[in-house]
Amino acid sequence: MEKLKIVWTVKSECGPIRKKNEDSVFPDVSGSGLVPFKAGVFDGMGGHKKGEVASQLASSVMEEDHEELISYVEKANKAIYEYQENNKDSEGMGTTMTAIKIDESGVLHVAHVGDSRCYVLSKRNLIKLTEDENVPGYQNVLLQALGTKKKLSIQTKDIKLFKGDVVLLCTDGLYNELGEEYLKKKITRRC
Repeated sequence: MEKLKIVWTVKSECGPIRKKNEDSVFPDVSGSGLVPFKAGVFDGMGGHKKGEVASQLASSVMEEDHEELISYVEKANKAIYEYQENNKDSEGMGTTMTAIKIDESGVLHVAHVGDSRCYVLSKRNLIKLTEDENVPGYQNVLLQALGTKKKLSIQTKDIKLFKGDVVLLCTDGLYNELGEEYLKKKITRRC
């Protein structure tokens, strides 16, 4: 069986509200390669102490090798939690994490905490695979994030990808600004 080829593009920038970008991505450069492939997006909690440190810690865990995708989330949460214990000025920091792994059979595995998102554009249908974890009525208040508690409830989902499918990982800064219909049009136009 021929190995699936993956092409990825990375873009991260500070939006108009914040003075610094607290997001991290993995991998942090665009490229191409064969499966297996893993990637993640991490949105440091803006307005909290050291959100950029939390997102960078979570991103760096993706460089490790783990069998289960959920292990990356657990390890990242532990790293952020331990960082706070050793650096009292960072108490309260946290980040979202939406991580994916595409295996040799073309199955997309998703592990997710927070309100970053994973979408798949398949046959011109935009499918949201993650559920936002916000306090009802408070769009910018998370129910949970990495670094906020030792045990997290991690969302997982698996979906078979088909040739030509597009996977989009993004933070609330993108989908709140542009909306899903606009995202679908832009992605469809590029395919």
